Amino acid sequence: MRLRHTPWMILLAVVGLAGAAASTALVDAARKGDAQAVRALLQQKSSDVNGTGADGMTALHWAVQHDDVAMVESLIRAGANVQSVNRYGIRPLALAAVNGNAGTLKLLLDAGADPNSGLSQDETSVMAAARTGKVEPLKLLLAHGANLNARDARGQTALMWAAAKNNGAAVRLLVEAGTDINVRTNSPNKGGRYAEMSVFNSPAPTGFTALLFAVRAGSIEGTRALLDAGADVNDKLSDGESTLVVATANAHWELADFLLDRGADPNAAGAGWNALHQTIHSRRPNLGYTPGPVPTGSLDSINLVKKMIARGVDLDARMMKNGMKDGQRNRVNRLGATAFFLAAKNVDVEVMKVLADAGADARIPSADGTTPLMVAAGLHMWYVGEDGGSLPGQEGEALEAVKLCVARGNDVNATNQAGETPMHGAAFRGVNPIVEFLVEKGAKIDAKDHRGWTPYTVANGISYGDVFKQQPQTAGLIEKLMKARGLSPEGQAADGTECLDCIQTHADQARAALERDKRMEAEFAKSEADRLAQRRQ
Repeated sequence: MRLRHTPWMILLAVVGLAGAAASTALVDAARKGDAQAVRALLQQKSSDVNGTGADGMTALHWAVQHDDVAMVESLIRAGANVQSVNRYGIRPLALAAVNGNAGTLKLLLDAGADPNSGLSQDETSVMAAARTGKVEPLKLLLAHGANLNARDARGQTALMWAAAKNNGAAVRLLVEAGTDINVRTNSPNKGGRYAEMSVFNSPAPTGFTALLFAVRAGSIEGTRALLDAGADVNDKLSDGESTLVVATANAHWELADFLLDRGADPNAAGAGWNALHQTIHSRRPNLGYTPGPVPTGSLDSINLVKKMIARGVDLDARMMKNGMKDGQRNRVNRLGATAFFLAAKNVDVEVMKVLADAGADARIPSADGTTPLMVAAGLHMWYVGEDGGSLPGQEGEALEAVKLCVARGNDVNATNQAGETPMHGAAFRGVNPIVEFLVEKGAKIDAKDHRGWTPYTVANGISYGDVFKQQPQTAGLIEKLMKARGLSPEGQAADGTECLDCIQTHADQARAALERDKRMEAEFAKSEADRLAQRRQ
């Protein structure tokens, strides 16, 4: 059967196409911000004020996006749907909130926009407005019934956004309106293989309050507003990290100083370490060329360390967990480490001197018996150039750190639980003046660890972290020194069958390392409790 196109069918088709074209033209004009074209198109009966582009954006969406109050008003008067949703689930009100435009927000709300609508993943418009820090949009949303305590999928609230963005005025407004300052976020940790690989990285903590978000972001005004509202200055995350630890982990030195002034406890160590430990670590992270946190504020970290000392921080407090992990570029077990030990590990001589002069005991080892001298010499390094204090040009600092440890009573022939000595550390680092200094001070040059490895073995080359690593210049020096003493390096070369710390590619070894950490932490906690009890008697 042959179809025939009657004149009226053709006319309807033409009219439909013209209407669609007019609708698209209206959206395009609004997208371009062409107010004159929008006004002209609105006067045409064929224009659909609620027409959409391919992305579902209406003319009203675009007018709001451009903060064009007059265009928004014209479109609403022409019948624009204030509840229209684009392909991504976004309403015009959400765009107005993101922009923080009180003018467009008022027009939309007065026209019936839902004050509790927002972006995807449960983020409401009041959350978006809180980020801007502008008070007037927040007042409008609250006046129209917005839920100021609404929470997204992770439990975040508008107050948390305002605090994290350092919007003190917005924080105060929300607090005055009755928001709960003690709400905490939910856990993002899904477990699975991530939990197994926590041998490299500590599981992400949760339980953030608005204050902890403000502190993590370095938001002094947000922090001040929350403390003024009664937030706990010693608040902590799910893993026990205190506000002061969170501030120092992110190198917010000035904010940390402010927290101390407001009563933060420098000895709080719920996570297993205190703010002094964290500050030392953040000064020179064990990540080589990977940059650490960017310091904020006008105070430097050395002055913060001095202030913590003045406020009574325990200089000899020992880490109760193997925390502050640095990913796969990490070998040192920090359980039992003091602040001085951490500084020695990264040959941070400046802070080592401050701590020692303040009375820190430079001899206290970690839980496995590793001394500050051992790590300063180079023990538990990942590799030269990939550890804090091992970059080109820092060899002199390493030697100075070693000398300082010896001057403060470290034994040049001490051994840890693995039988390793400071000389083994020097063989790892490959700085020959350190080898010469230790030998001069009486270090045994052919000491064997529990694997039977001597310093020569290590310097000559071992399989370490799935890679063959060696320091030939140091191997040559050690061989020369051995021969001068009637010793021979013969038979001391590693055969390559044993790989040191190859847990990166061996899940069974990773699990074993985690079990070892748990066992050591339990044993160390008991021994430390006994030691402290005896000291109090």
